[in-house]
Amino acid sequence: MKFTTPLNLWAPGVQDAILNGTLRVQRGQWVRCGDGKLSRFVRSTGRSLWVAHWCGSGAATRERFMTLCAASK
Repeated sequence: MKFTTPLNLWAPGVQDAILNGTLRVQRGQWVRCGDGKLSRFVRSTGRSLWVAHWCGSGAATRERFMTLCAASK
């Protein structure tokens, strides 16, 4: 996966662009929700965004990301 600067999902227009397909985000790409810690993008359903947020440690966040990936298949 190519590194990209983390998107701020709370920036104006970003969520709408992802949901309507004009902005593509790769699974596992780092994103940010406001000023919080980095999160990992899982998927867009066209109506909602699945994102694994910080869970207190890198290992816990990765586990949550993997759980969401498995649930989205």
